Amino acid sequence: MLTLTDKAVTVIRDVCKGEYSGLRIMVNKGCSGFSYSMGLEDAAGGDDQVLDFAGIKVFLDPASALWLAGATMDYVDESSMGSGFVFDNPNTPPPAAAGCSCAMKSCG
Repeated sequence: MLTLTDKAVTVIRDVCKGEYSGLRIMVNKGCSGFSYSMGLEDAAGGDDQVLDFAGIKVFLDPASALWLAGATMDYVDESSMGSGFVFDNPNTPPPAAAGCSCAMKSCG
């Protein structure tokens, strides 16, 4: 199951401001590993997994839930690097071999 740090929960709560039910997190697998998309949502989809973190709901589609099992999402605020959500995900695949492009069948 996905874990959110206290800081991530606080930031999501501040962003939702009572106007949205929660946050949707989507995982896309590409040649360079995972990319994460997020958006505010009013309700879960029919096949979503719904996680609750201190009253903050996180909506995951079945494929994203699978890729996020065991992952932790945090929020970092570093003056030199900027701020944003970061994922520590043990499921992240290794990058594709050098010289590999997504059009090549050997890339996963």
